Amino acid sequence: MNKNDRAKIAFLIGISAIAIMLLLFVDMKSGKTSEDQYANYFVSVTEKSVNLTRAFQNEIGLWQLGQISNVTMAEVTDNYLKNFTSQISDFNETDSPEIFRSAKENLLNSFANEIKSYEFFRDYLLTGNVTKNDISTDFLSQALEDEALSFKIYQQIINETNS
Repeated sequence: MNKNDRAKIAFLIGISAIAIMLLLFVDMKSGKTSEDQYANYFVSVTEKSVNLTRAFQNEIGLWQLGQISNVTMAEVTDNYLKNFTSQISDFNETDSPEIFRSAKENLLNSFANEIKSYEFFRDYLLTGNVTKNDISTDFLSQALEDEALSFKIYQQIINETNS
């Protein structure tokens, strides 16, 4: 397994672990405030993102096994990019309480970097330019860092509001 494969697998594992942690920290009691509702919404967006990323990574696995050609994988990537772009747009258009502003901004950065990663990955598939694959991996790593920061902020908010 090469460096890029390990990085992509680590990214997927990281996203899954973070999503599970988020589910454990969300207070699902009745009588929710706007902040509680947004916290739940934040988790649902994260779950959708994790599921979309996981499905895409499964496709990459098929490509790595040689079951999908580069051209087909590029087409699959284009289809997933539409979904990722739609997801970021919907999330961006949703107002957040001020307390969640920083968590939201970091998650938006994560989504944007993940999209850039997949755009470079698609270009790599079509051109064979290894530099594009390296750039893709760099954007994927940045997406994971942004996401981790977002969840750290989210956790702090939840911990402080539940104290």
